[in-house]
This record gives sequence, structure tokens and C-alpha cells, in this order.
Amino acid sequence: MQNQTFKPFRHALTALAAATLLVACGGGGDDAGGNRDVATTIDTSGRLALTESKAKTLRIHDLDSNTVQASHALDNEPSGLYASPGSRYAVAVQRTQDLVQFVDGGIWQEDHVDHLHDYKEASKLMSFKLTGSRPTHYDVQEGKQAAFFMDGDATATPVQNAGIRLITESSIASGQVVASLNLSFPIHGLGEPVDNKLLTVSRAADAPDTLPTHLNLYQRSGSGYTFDRQLSTRCDGMHGSYSSGSYTVAGCLDGVLLVKHTSSTAVTDQKVTTPLRVGTLAGHPKLPGQFIGIASEGVAPAPVTTRFYAISGDAASATELQPTGWTTGTVRRAHGFDRSGTRFYILDNTGTLIVLQRQGNAWVNAARITGAVPVMPTAAPWPVITANGARDEVYITDPAGQKLVVLNSSTNAITARRDLGYVPSNAVWLGIKR
Repeated sequence: MQNQTFKPFRHALTALAAATLLVACGGGGDDAGGNRDVATTIDTSGRLALTESKAKTLRIHDLDSNTVQASHALDNEPSGLYASPGSRYAVAVQRTQDLVQFVDGGIWQEDHVDHLHDYKEASKLMSFKLTGSRPTHYDVQEGKQAAFFMDGDATATPVQNAGIRLITESSIASGQVVASLNLSFPIHGLGEPVDNKLLTVSRAADAPDTLPTHLNLYQRSGSGYTFDRQLSTRCDGMHGSYSSGSYTVAGCLDGVLLVKHTSSTAVTDQKVTTPLRVGTLAGHPKLPGQFIGIASEGVAPAPVTTRFYAISGDAASATELQPTGWTTGTVRRAHGFDRSGTRFYILDNTGTLIVLQRQGNAWVNAARITGAVPVMPTAAPWPVITANGARDEVYITDPAGQKLVVLNSSTNAITARRDLGYVPSNAVWLGIKR
């Protein structure tokens, strides 16, 4: 293991050398000396976008040179940070300011029909700003599109209703949304886009709380959506969702609402029960139809324990997972997958990292790393786990130590603890997935 420091990026010459050598696209013929667009592959680890606690700064860390490529000043301190559907842009959510901003990470790939073309340039803050009342949930169809669910604001005068805004890589570049849907009420909800379908929320009059109880199916029509039907399966306390393969799941008080996409326009739905409420769902595009449901057992001041369920779409089943050493009172502080989707990481409240490995149709305990984060904060920001999409590396932020922990996801060995010089609040990988 090494102690490393992210060095200031002064001139960007090394990191941009490949970009200056790229041949311009289009226009050339086959004659000697003509401009011909050819396949270009850049061997790059990508970049990390990191935000700083109690600050407006978003830093782009170049993983090839271990330098800070650039720092960008956002309008406000971000409440959340995500990657765009193709992992080119950092998506910085400023929820209470009703704003989303975008930073071009500077590394992307274009499909030129007969070949692929890689690019690496300087990062930049985009002028495009997405506005809406309380942007909260961000739901991605990997490589295609993403939807922001705007919760709305019941306390505003006049009341601000919820809505959905659909974006793609190209729409971010052009500064516009692809499609939108406005609801007639404010609600803390979700919007799962699957091709031209959209699953979003409604609440029954007899709901036990302020959360949704049902999913509504919409079909995209140009830049808008047309209501199709309400799914019959009820899901009280709905919170958390994920889509992969032929399935979308949403968390409920009594388990998971499982939706199967049976055609380009049709779905079926059913309940998969669990003994505890599922409030968070994790999944990976390379693990289609398989999800991990996360639940809490107990209520403070009594011990609270995080529980995990392996959710299978095809089997319509939920199986409790037992991470090694997970005892009563152990709480999850961060979780995430590696780039393959076959390793799932859980960081607990003591700073121990548990690695679950996918073997066949089940998850098994593969490693338990004590002191992965030596000192766990007593309050947010908590550590964040994000995976490199081009290398077998996983990154864990260490807010108390102001470091970035680097894990080799093939060997489960911590290879570096890099000094950041600030308290990280969020992190996301950007680049070309391999």
C-alpha cells in the first residue's frame, strides 16, 4: 500500500497530448494526404469527479497522472453527484436550490459507424443548467438515458408539483431535456426510464404515509409522455428503485415491487415479500435482473441493524444475505459494485469493508478488510464507494482522513491512500467503460 498525493495539474500537457494528436472527423477522401477519420483508442483510467464538504468546488482528478486536472466552481454546494448515462459528464445536484449542473469530464467515445473513436480533453463546466422543484431521485438506463424525478414542494406558495425530466449524453451537450412529464401533486418519488416506457409514482388516498403506493406506466410520445395505466400491485411506503435487464424493482414496506418488461410497451407486476421494509435498491447493468435490497431492522435508541436481500427477477424471490461478521447493531455506511457487477462492497460503521462475490446464482463472502476507513465520521458526509469503469479499481472516500482509498478489485488489496487535502463529500468515476 502506498501513500500518494494528488498533485496540482499545472499545464495539462501530458494528459492532453493524445487529444492534440487526434485526427479531425469527416471530410476526407482516400487520396494521399487527405483527412481520414480512423479508429482511435486511448488507454486511460479515466477521471474522478469529487466534491468538497461545505464548498461549491468540484474537482476533476485525472487517474492517469494522479493530478487535479481542474477545479470547477458550482453555483451551490452539491447535495448529490452522479455520472451521466454514458459516464462522460458529472451531474451535480443542488436540491434545495432546484438546480442541476453538468461538468464534462473530458473523456468520451464516439461511434463513427465503422469504428469507435476515443477522445481525451480538458474538463469543463457546461453552461446548461437543469431547473425544477427539488431534483432528488436520478434513475439511469445505462448507456442510453436518465431521468430526474423532481419531488416538488408542498410547502411552497404556490405549491410546486413533482415532475420528470429525461436527459441523454447528446441532450446535455446541446443544453436541453429530451422529454418531460409534469405531475399534478408534489411527492417524494422516482421515475424509471426503460426505452420509451416510464414508470413513475402515485399515492392512494388511504396511503399510510406521504410516500407513493403505486407505479404508473407512461409511454413516451416525442418530448412528452402519455399515460398508459396504473399497475395493480400495491407498494406502500415506496422508496428506492433500479432497472436492469428485463426488470424494474421498487422498495416497499413489505418487500419489493417487481416489474417485468415483456415487450416494448407492456409490463407485468407482482410483489416479492421480505420481513423488513426495503428502502434502497442496488443493481448493476452487467448483472441483469439481479438486485440487492437494503433494509433497516430496529428503531433508535434501540440498536439499528442493516439487512440485505438478494432479489432475483427471474425467480421472483428474495434471499437474505449474511455478510461475514455482521452482528446486531452493524450499520451500512456505503455500498457499491465493481465494474464487472460480480463484486458487491459494503462498508460498515466501524470502517470495515466486506466483499461479496457472485458465484453461480448466489453471493458468497469473499473478503473482510478491517480498517479500510480507519476513522468513521460521526455525521455526514459519510464515505462513498465508486468503481472505475476501465480498470479493476474501486475508490472509497475517507472524509475523516481527507483521503481517497484505492482498492484492487481483483485481489481485494488496498493499493493506495491518496491525500486529498480536503473533506470529500461525493465521488463519481467518469470515462470510457471497458
